[in-house]
Amino acid sequence: MALKRLLRKGIFAAGWINAGASVLLAAGVFLASKIYAHLNHGPAVLNLRTALDKALPLIPFFIIPYVSLEPLIYVSLIAFLVFRTRIFQSAAISLILAMLVSSAMYLFLQTEVIRPTVNGADVFSRMVHDVYIGDNPYNDFPSLHTSLSTIIALHWWRTNWRLGIVAVVWTAAIAASTVFVKQHYVADVVSGLALAWGASWVSRKVLPQEDTSVAP
Repeated sequence: MALKRLLRKGIFAAGWINAGASVLLAAGVFLASKIYAHLNHGPAVLNLRTALDKALPLIPFFIIPYVSLEPLIYVSLIAFLVFRTRIFQSAAISLILAMLVSSAMYLFLQTEVIRPTVNGADVFSRMVHDVYIGDNPYNDFPSLHTSLSTIIALHWWRTNWRLGIVAVVWTAAIAASTVFVKQHYVADVVSGLALAWGASWVSRKVLPQEDTSVAP
């Protein structure tokens, strides 16, 4: 009975129109995410490195929260889809908006991060090295790691405040990781936060309101 009650606002009870809209939005998230790789190249137009960025050390351990972004997004979207379709739709619209705005910035105002040499032989240093190999030092402003994880945290907060706290802490670790593994500058993180709040605000204006009372 508890599971049945939880599924009342999910895709299996949403009706064909809402279910179809959710599938289209899921496809939109997937397609928008594919733009990143096509823009991840120079030349850089802006240099946003500050004295604070220079002072922050490379801390290889932070690669763990850094690489956790995709699992956080996938697991969260599936949970939203199954249990709160309207939250899923809001999150999907927010994610698409954030990725499209970021892509426009990468296209017209490309930035570059100056990465340090990774000399450590421990597992975390090797993971940082692998990330550097697989991701060019561009597409930095705004930080998608920050904006996308913040969007997910905001929507978890709307769904259940206890899980929202976990998501906020997780997001804070991801945002911090972007500067401690030298993938982003502080300005990228700040702009990513602003973008997440703006995209989430737009999605709530676009979608019809639902009962957003906090779950017990």
